[in-house]
Amino acid sequence: MIIFALDYNIIGSMAKELIEKQLKNTFQDKAFFSRQELFDFFRKFDTDLKETTFRWNIHNLKNKHIILAVSRDLFTLQYKSVFIPNISERDYKTFLKIQKQFTALKCCIWSTQIISEFMLHIPAQFVTILQVEKEAIEPVYDFLKEQKQNVFIQPEEKEIERYVFKNESAIVLESLVTKSPLQQVNKTTTISLEKLIIDLISNQKLFAPFQGSEMIHILNTAYNRYAIHFNTLFHYAKRRGKESEVVELLHKTDIPKTIFYD
Repeated sequence: MIIFALDYNIIGSMAKELIEKQLKNTFQDKAFFSRQELFDFFRKFDTDLKETTFRWNIHNLKNKHIILAVSRDLFTLQYKSVFIPNISERDYKTFLKIQKQFTALKCCIWSTQIISEFMLHIPAQFVTILQVEKEAIEPVYDFLKEQKQNVFIQPEEKEIERYVFKNESAIVLESLVTKSPLQQVNKTTTISLEKLIIDLISNQKLFAPFQGSEMIHILNTAYNRYAIHFNTLFHYAKRRGKESEVVELLHKTDIPKTIFYD
């Protein structure tokens, strides 16, 4: 084994390619490998490897889509794309109106239609979910009603059954949990895959069509198709007080159990 007692970030391209090739050969038969295993790998090339340099190595490998972090201390070579939800024109316009009216407001908008690609049995109707800071729910509700929007504030089960999912233009207004994992898509703040999964589990009354065996199918399909950052997922589940429920449900899926205990 050739020893490179140099920073991986400043060595030549040929040396980098050699290291990356050997990294792939070393871990290609493993579904996951630990941070310690990766550190030991780089120590073969730099016996004086420092933690700061190692973190940069990880950063570069992730940016080059060579490795993917699935949790805090687990990585994989099986790179998957990030889930980017579709934002409808109607939801985009609603978001812009709210941002213009409430300039400093944190909010998130998405449609249950984005869940369709993970499902076996697709519902006939979809609803828009608009989540805003708790203190702003009433003002936002009043504003949307003035805009002649069909909006419901945190509806109860009977209201959901009778009105929400029977109206294709319905908007459900909910409180946005602080430090929710969000993302920007086409200048719109929307949901991440990690937040989507936990929200579906956390509000079973609103998301009744997505529970039971359908939820298991959603989780398996999401995991096989997209990158899921389980550290982010469990952190958000803990904020919602649903960590034990999430773990129990994940045990029913095909997702490797090693991830849950990392």
